[in-house]
Amino acid sequence: MALPPVQEKVRELCGVGTTSMEEVVERLTVLCEKPINLIEYKESWGALTAFKAEFEDRINVYFPPQNSLQYKLHCIYHELGHIYLESFQTPLALPSLSEEMLRETADAINISCRAVPNHPVERWVEDFAFEMSKKTRGNSSSDPDPFLC
Repeated sequence: MALPPVQEKVRELCGVGTTSMEEVVERLTVLCEKPINLIEYKESWGALTAFKAEFEDRINVYFPPQNSLQYKLHCIYHELGHIYLESFQTPLALPSLSEEMLRETADAINISCRAVPNHPVERWVEDFAFEMSKKTRGNSSSDPDPFLC
């Protein structure tokens, strides 16, 4: 499976310099022609860290409540990477979802989550999340991103 270079795709999405998550979501909304909702989901998560569910009229990105803002952002960018790569994505194994998550996503037409860590798409979106963290962190931030250390 040939995937495009991550840094090239991040540059296409964000331009040069830094940007904000809000701007990234707006640009992806235009590309997908569907609104993208970021939802902090407080129900049972099990081993999942985040996932996206695409519906006919929207895409929801679910992430668990966390103390670390950097970790939340990383999980969100990982799922946004799936959205950005949708045309390249191959079906991934669907992990066990809790009863709450099954109800929440009952009408979804597509679900992805971090279930297959060594899959090329998963590696790509993980790299995408790291690059997006660099692009959206202010140059003057004194709070280092633990994923980049």
